[in-house]
Amino acid sequence: MKSTKTVKEAYAFLALTLAFSYFVFWGPLALFKIPTISFVSDVKGPAWAIALFLVGGFAPSLLAIILTWKKEGVSGLRLLGWRIIQFKLGWRWYRYTFLIVIAGTAGQLITNKLLGNNFNGILFWSQLGSFLSLLILGPLSEELGWRGYALGRLQTRWNALTSSLIVGLVWALWHLPLFMMVGTSQHELGLPFIGFLIKMIASSILYTWLYNNTKQSLWSAILLHWLYSYAAQVVSSGVTRSPLYNWLESLPYVVMAAIVVLTWKPQTLSRSQKAFGYSDNKSNSSDVVQHYQWRENAKKAGPT
Repeated sequence: MKSTKTVKEAYAFLALTLAFSYFVFWGPLALFKIPTISFVSDVKGPAWAIALFLVGGFAPSLLAIILTWKKEGVSGLRLLGWRIIQFKLGWRWYRYTFLIVIAGTAGQLITNKLLGNNFNGILFWSQLGSFLSLLILGPLSEELGWRGYALGRLQTRWNALTSSLIVGLVWALWHLPLFMMVGTSQHELGLPFIGFLIKMIASSILYTWLYNNTKQSLWSAILLHWLYSYAAQVVSSGVTRSPLYNWLESLPYVVMAAIVVLTWKPQTLSRSQKAFGYSDNKSNSSDVVQHYQWRENAKKAGPT
């Protein structure tokens, strides 16, 4: 299936998400240097600015819910919800999810060590109190949009690698105002946006790999995002940052993404197209593809 309509829906979602970030929520705060709330400094701004900052972080998932309801009604929302609680990934894919985070974190800590700096491993235990809250701030606030809405629709037209690159690019650009916003970790730590962009694109490939091999389980993306958010928070709190480290910290994820593409091939990033319902080289998981096909056929048939 090559659906012009579904891929246009993905483009509309991505454009709207950027527009809300730049012109409604985060962009004005960055432009006028209005402080909000910071997790890396004592910066704290007015309540309305904090509200804009927090609501802006939920824009991808909120937009996905609204657009799904508008385009597909209750059946679409039901499918979206089912994919969130699709916990049966298989132990193999749970292992891969944990391995991605462990390998990425280990690579960053090795880089920190090679640059002559130490890291206190106790931080992984001392910050466990924030673990549950991170499920909301990042995974649930974003993944219903990036993987739950955009990725599946893009793959009805583009192959898995191209779709990953598109999502990764917009995912990074959505964060761009944070690099100019007083108090954010991106701003306060002096992170280079290009390095961040590279990491987001590489990570997007890894998300798609898990997603396509677990029959588009949205839980796979939420879990990876959740584990990564915690590991990134701990690492950032303990490494010694330098311009060189800031550029090198994305390297472990780039290496893993390259291995996945070379091993699993860019068309689907999965072993078997047939096993996961691919009707051609640019299609997607059977459940979602059948849903889109049913929806398009229903619209063409009109009311009965």
